[in-house]
Amino acid sequence: MKKYNIIILPLAEDDIINQTDYIAFTLKSPQTALSISVGLRKSIDKLLYNPFRHELDEDEELAFLGIRKQYYKNYKIYYLADEINQKVYILRVLHMLVDSKSVLLRMLKNDENQLNETK
Repeated sequence: MKKYNIIILPLAEDDIINQTDYIAFTLKSPQTALSISVGLRKSIDKLLYNPFRHELDEDEELAFLGIRKQYYKNYKIYYLADEINQKVYILRVLHMLVDSKSVLLRMLKNDENQLNETK
């Protein structure tokens, strides 16, 4: 069985930290924040062996880009799976109430612009 290397992009890491900080400090529920953080990371770790078991996003534009999603409680974990290099890129971890499509497209556009500036 293939084992994939999981790469959590900085924005996705920030998503996890910001959301759990909000729960811990604003909502004053540190135990819930810890539980969600651990749960999100366990869900991400499950992508090690079969990242293709989760569906492509239902949005045609995101699906065309190969963006998949996995659910954990009220959160969606968005990722790209690279079968050739056996890597999974965790793009974002967003609450279900967030307009995920615009966030993801803006992120991908910014990444593309940064790549073009370095050429």
